[in-house]
Amino acid sequence: MARPDFLIIGAQKCATSWLHHQLRQHGELFLPEEKDVEFFSYSENLTPGVFGRWLERFECEQPAKRTGDTNAAYFWTETGSPWSIRLDGFNRHIPETVQAYLGDEVQLIIGLRDPVDRAISAYLHHIHHGAVSPEQPILDIDEPLGIVDMGFYALHLKNWLKVYPARNFLVIRGLPDSPDAAAAVLDACAGFLGVRPFPEAPGLDKPVYPGLPRLWRKDGVWVEENNPAIVGQLPIKRDVPAMVEHGRRFVRLVEPSELARLRAIYAADQETLDSLLASRNIRCVDLELPDASNMAAGNQDG
Repeated sequence: MARPDFLIIGAQKCATSWLHHQLRQHGELFLPEEKDVEFFSYSENLTPGVFGRWLERFECEQPAKRTGDTNAAYFWTETGSPWSIRLDGFNRHIPETVQAYLGDEVQLIIGLRDPVDRAISAYLHHIHHGAVSPEQPILDIDEPLGIVDMGFYALHLKNWLKVYPARNFLVIRGLPDSPDAAAAVLDACAGFLGVRPFPEAPGLDKPVYPGLPRLWRKDGVWVEENNPAIVGQLPIKRDVPAMVEHGRRFVRLVEPSELARLRAIYAADQETLDSLLASRNIRCVDLELPDASNMAAGNQDG
């Protein structure tokens, strides 16, 4: 029975849905249509029977050259931060479990973006889906959702590097929000996985899940009050300013002070990440550099 030989492991809200969708279009790759099936995430799954049923997802009529899967939560490991809150039964040793079930050679693709942007996107995502109330400030959420904790990229990557060597990783920094950036990501993935280049196609940079629309301004992050995700939770009892712009009413869900605190929270980890990628010679495509095609060893929503 086929099993995946590569995984897209996150991070949450770093264009994993977009990448999963794009890789499924490649004739030499097979990924199941459904992503984010939480096999490795929970200890109760780790039985031969459940594993066998999970493997059934990778059966296809025409075997592909490479088989992969995507779960944006697999990158989430132990950090020891105040936001490292998990459900009972959450598997706190995902890298070791992946190695035990899939072996030493599985290749791992990681998408990252500015950690503050990612945290805001995750916060609004969970408001949109009803897991978080807009009454809850972003830094006060104690649900096991990884909204803040997922952004400690260096800590998570270090935990994965304890199990897998650097050659097994491809890191994508930034979102594929332009045709050139999208092409750079797909070219990097094709080279990493050893398949032919992706054919050119229109709309490569279109997100699969655009997320909850927001205005990001110097004075905070605002969402439209009549958005269905917000309307059902009005009135918001905590003190949130409102404004009207272009005839539409917005409420501020994230304050400038919260953005500044998030920047401070992630600052040291971001410096460590830069050093880690360089010192371990990890293959990286950095969309945040002026040349989006920059791909070096060692240097969207959804």
